[in-house]
Amino acid sequence: MSTRTSYYADYEKRVLPEQQQAITYSFNEKEKTISGVILEEADRIYLYEYRDRYIGNEFLISFSKNSIYYKLIKVEDIALLHS
Repeated sequence: MSTRTSYYADYEKRVLPEQQQAITYSFNEKEKTISGVILEEADRIYLYEYRDRYIGNEFLISFSKNSIYYKLIKVEDIALLHS
């Protein structure tokens, strides 16, 4: 079974927290900050970006905690955006 097939076969639906976060991460040492939520599972980090109150949080990217390209820099709780 290929890695790609295994990834989709092992996918589990996740319940995202309501508390929005300011998430700063870098890709190739270029920083970006988004509003959304972060989930951590085993050695993976999943980022969900908040689009607006009609769309909500949308999956953005996942990467390994050991990635040499992606780094999680800072996560701060912020007020709910869709109150």
